[in-house]
Amino acid sequence: MTGPLRRIAVVLLLLPFAALIATQPISAQTIPEPQPGQPASTQPGHSPASTSTPGPAPAPQTAPATHPSTPAATPSQTAHPPAPSNAAPATTPAPVPAAPPPVPVKTEIGRINGASFRIDIPKNWNHGLVLYFHGYEPTPQTFDPKYPPTRILEEILNRGYAVARSGFAVGGWAVPQAASETDALRRYFRKRYGQPRETFLMGHSMGGLLTVMGLEQDPKDYAGGLAVCGVLAPADLVMQRAFANRVAFDAFFPGVLPDVDHIPATFMMNDIPTITNVQKSLDGNPEQAALVREIANIHTNRGLADVLVFNTFVIEDLRLKSGGNPFDNRNLVYNGTDNDALLNQRVHRYAADPNAYGFLANWYSPNGNLHRKLLEIHTIYDPLVPASTTSWYNELTHRLGNGDQFVEQYVDRDGHCNVTAEQTGVAFDELLSWVHQNKSPAPGLLPGSPPPPEKTPPKPKNPGKPE
Repeated sequence: MTGPLRRIAVVLLLLPFAALIATQPISAQTIPEPQPGQPASTQPGHSPASTSTPGPAPAPQTAPATHPSTPAATPSQTAHPPAPSNAAPATTPAPVPAAPPPVPVKTEIGRINGASFRIDIPKNWNHGLVLYFHGYEPTPQTFDPKYPPTRILEEILNRGYAVARSGFAVGGWAVPQAASETDALRRYFRKRYGQPRETFLMGHSMGGLLTVMGLEQDPKDYAGGLAVCGVLAPADLVMQRAFANRVAFDAFFPGVLPDVDHIPATFMMNDIPTITNVQKSLDGNPEQAALVREIANIHTNRGLADVLVFNTFVIEDLRLKSGGNPFDNRNLVYNGTDNDALLNQRVHRYAADPNAYGFLANWYSPNGNLHRKLLEIHTIYDPLVPASTTSWYNELTHRLGNGDQFVEQYVDRDGHCNVTAEQTGVAFDELLSWVHQNKSPAPGLLPGSPPPPEKTPPKPKNPGKPE
């Protein structure tokens, strides 16, 4: 146990993870996309993906060929506020062209091995397929054909690609199940609709980790992958950091959240009253709140409250799935605050159960064995899965000689998975050009994204408090 724990302590200096995991911006059709800067209300061990054939093919349920053309709104908040109303008038910007209307799709809803699935095939199908992994959800997704595809997936469908996605048979950190269930869906699609001419993987947050896993473990089945706000680092590394932040909060604000050893089954990961209570506690003690924000690298008390409550739910989820306590901070030296000595003196130390720790490490630790092209898109400021997370994977692939298969780009926006549908479409176009024409995307700002302002916005007058 000493080696992994020492590694966490070192990485703490290098990767200031704000939190843990991934939630997806486009959850089940009945749930609106989360607002920027807040953990999504759904989504963020591991055994090899099942190679058994899926059970009896579910009876297809075909929805009307054409869905309503009114798409759900996508996040529009940018990282920088608009100019004050009394500012000098500027040149009227050119109107943003309206997104093209969604292509009519044929939708099939069914179940395979207990997991709900949805397949959308556009009228202009080019016989390509995108297998989509959603992010962390508290419960399994169940699809309803009366809802059209999300705006983000419409970008893929409009380009002629079919989209197939599993709702996963379990909620929470569903990496083991998601891998095997999505593979079963891939085989079902091939049997029912024929062998696709090419198949891509795509996922948000936890789904980004699943995208990496699929490309590493089964490269022969896929042409490439697109990860958005992905967890591109070992799960144990990311989750240990989330746990460390949570118990650092407990050191200064005991009793505000349930003890990590006794989190009730009724605890909800996005409970507004609980989040509000945590924020009030932080607002009431600015000096100690600042210490916790510094260790978590989160800008505001509200953002910190969101992440702490979300992570509390995930901590209990992982304890149940791993069969014990997978978290250990005994050899961790906290640093990066204005009073590291006080924090290290107060924080409670926990010892992990070896088998539980192993579950977390196995599901999943990327190995860098990347032989298919992977493009990752991230916001500059992500309080749940910081963009710095991907530097771990970038360094790993370069050490193994696979660095030419990985490109990281960013958008100048705030929030977890706050990448617009249009930006996702641009990224997918880049991936297609990379795979088909060997035109590698340029690392850095996603093409077409607004550049950052020339002047840095002023710092808030009361850091950590809503303004």
